[in-house]
Amino acid sequence: MRRKIWQKTSPPCPLSVNREGERSAHAGATLPSPFTERGAGGVRFALLLAVMCLSLTACRTDMWVQQKVKAQDNSAFYALTDPVQGFDGKIYGDGSRPMPPNTIARGKLQDPNDPFITGKDAQGNLLTKLPPQVKLTREFLNKGQEKYNVFCAQCHGRAGDGQGMIALRGQWPRPVPSLVREQLLTQPIGYFFSSGKYGFGIMYGYGSRMTDEELWAVAAYVRVLQLSQNANLKDLGPEDIEKLAAAEQARKPQRQPQNIVQEN
Repeated sequence: MRRKIWQKTSPPCPLSVNREGERSAHAGATLPSPFTERGAGGVRFALLLAVMCLSLTACRTDMWVQQKVKAQDNSAFYALTDPVQGFDGKIYGDGSRPMPPNTIARGKLQDPNDPFITGKDAQGNLLTKLPPQVKLTREFLNKGQEKYNVFCAQCHGRAGDGQGMIALRGQWPRPVPSLVREQLLTQPIGYFFSSGKYGFGIMYGYGSRMTDEELWAVAAYVRVLQLSQNANLKDLGPEDIEKLAAAEQARKPQRQPQNIVQEN
């Protein structure tokens, strides 16, 4: 009996009374069901409204939410054109494209014959003074000392005398030359720049490790070493002479007092 009642349509709507006590016009009407044609339209409208709301909430206008190639990031497109196998064995595509050969950064185009780059003048002679692009200041010399101690002192020594640690311990066909010897005192400053940039003898060039300005700073600091290692006392002031005397005194070994044992 219950099953038959459940399969029946919705019962007639009971009489409804409004505030004035009058009978409603819908008295006796059948309630709309979602399984009827009238109820299905409402359900479809509700579903459509829900889909529209969800689609609106999913829209974003942030700049970071867009299809683009990020630098140093994996690219599925370039993984197909230029695949690279990673350490994990997977195929990746680098988002950053390699520069074409001989690419020059904007604003970095220089004259290949510029003395600042070659260390030579228009006639091909080595420069005898610093190029106008650099100024001789204490900061400039400090930079030269820093780079010299990093790249040069291991062979040529901190004082430029060729007594660096590698020169003392290595087996070389000929000794490391001293930068403060008499033969190099008359060499122009462009000689040291060119030798440092392009190399000399068994020494490779440091043009890929230092900028041109840093190479000029090292060349200027070599001049400082030559002056310091070949200076005369008469060329020094009283303060410098006192400093040298104090340093010489500090180098002398101090005599330790001997313990006197008295015999009874």
